[in-house]
Amino acid sequence: MTPTPDATTETADATAADRDAADRRSETEIRDLHHWWFAHTAGKDLDAMIADSAEDVVAYEQETPLRHTGVADLRTTCKAGLDAAGDATVHWDVPDLTVAARDDLAVAWGLDRIRLANPGGSATEAWSRATRVFTRRGGHSRMTHQHLSVPYDGQTARAALDLTP
Repeated sequence: MTPTPDATTETADATAADRDAADRRSETEIRDLHHWWFAHTAGKDLDAMIADSAEDVVAYEQETPLRHTGVADLRTTCKAGLDAAGDATVHWDVPDLTVAARDDLAVAWGLDRIRLANPGGSATEAWSRATRVFTRRGGHSRMTHQHLSVPYDGQTARAALDLTP
């Protein structure tokens, strides 16, 4: 004879199902946020690019210094990247984007691909590693940490900027 589930078991199952559904919604939100960033990077819309970053975001960017603290620092770094692109069209994506979400925390990681298409027809492409952490604040996920890096060649101690997946 199969025991009849009691109210406690049914409540726990319902709570777990609700939490799983909320985590799936959070994962979708983070993926949608990345697509938002991709589109607004292409449009060189700096305000939109940083709109979903927390005021106290901490970013470990590829450029110095070691740590960028606060949305103003992140904005400066993003602006420098857009300025460096000049008239080129900027395309950013993360083909292998992985997202893990639980409760009020989500982590996304993958290989960032940046392509610059110049008006004259030439193009360049660069890849880097990226990890982003999001915290739900006020019902909305905000990026609270970003870590970007490129591997280095152990023999030359120089950044390996020509790698592709």
